Amino acid sequence: MALNGDRTSAEWLSFITSLPGVPGQEEEAARELKKAFRTVADRVERDRMGSVYAWIEGVGVEPRPRALLAAHMDKIGFLVRAIEPGGFIRVTEVGGFDSRTLPGKEVVVHSTPPMIAVFGTRPPHLQKPGDADRPIQLEDLYLDCARPEREVRRKAQIGTMVTLRQRPIALLGDRMAAPGMDDRAGVVVMLRTLELLRAKRPSWDVVAVATVEEEFGVVCLGARTAAENLSPHLGIAIDVSHGDMPGAREGDTVPLGSGPALAIGGNIHPRILDGLKRSAKALAMPYRIEPCPTGSGTDAMDIQIASEGVPTAVIGIPCRYMHTGVETVEPRDVERCAHLLAHFLSELAPEWRALEVLK
Repeated sequence: MALNGDRTSAEWLSFITSLPGVPGQEEEAARELKKAFRTVADRVERDRMGSVYAWIEGVGVEPRPRALLAAHMDKIGFLVRAIEPGGFIRVTEVGGFDSRTLPGKEVVVHSTPPMIAVFGTRPPHLQKPGDADRPIQLEDLYLDCARPEREVRRKAQIGTMVTLRQRPIALLGDRMAAPGMDDRAGVVVMLRTLELLRAKRPSWDVVAVATVEEEFGVVCLGARTAAENLSPHLGIAIDVSHGDMPGAREGDTVPLGSGPALAIGGNIHPRILDGLKRSAKALAMPYRIEPCPTGSGTDAMDIQIASEGVPTAVIGIPCRYMHTGVETVEPRDVERCAHLLAHFLSELAPEWRALEVLK
């Protein structure tokens, strides 16, 4: 796919979700994202952690306040843990797949050269009594490359990255399913936001950061270091929110097609939330409020506590079946999130830098 600023959100989603890049091994994704961001940003660079920074320079008087946008480029996957007799590969997860969805899935073992494999497990006929009654765990599964053991051992080293081999699927209703929507969809939001801001320059400088190593779950390493490097006056994380689905309790999800999910809770600065709501109203855009009472589980948690503290907010993209191979979004929700962000950022006045004063 040629990289240029004329791509639709759906085309960006199809391309970017296909890039490999588990936490700690985001190099190929970062290389392609640098090319993508160069089509819409004033300048692009990487930090020592590997996160990609894309700048839009504001038109206000210097020194200008700075807004940080963050969406993580890493996606969940696996690493080779052991190679067993017969050439079967055992893996460990990086980020946490729903293991119930893995049997029968095709994967790419990113060896040199890459190998295609499938997740296998014992069929019901060969299981012990009671085994079929318990959930499948990753330890029950192995990768079958259909290659001789000697070849597998030569090509696949311990620690080799493994990712799902699945193309994005276009669904009815202009929806799309693919592994890696969490949070490559957020990266697409940032691309589209910067494209819009080039046409309507904000007063502030805006730095969109495709962060590394968010899916570790304990600390969002790329977001923390980006916030420390940039000392922003506000930060907004863009991530996925649980989309509506059968069996989920009302209030735990947001419907696909309902527009951005705006988080509220201790991780969220009320003035930024109010500003986003005003922008949504000005755009006649639907949105949902998503309660996050104890934390958002996003890059915003580490941005908020960087240095002396950064006022933060979170914009969520409704996404069904999170941490599976069929994470499903509506591209129009991605587009709405970008337009909301672009409007909010373009309307920021310089005095907003004093967000530490709650009024």
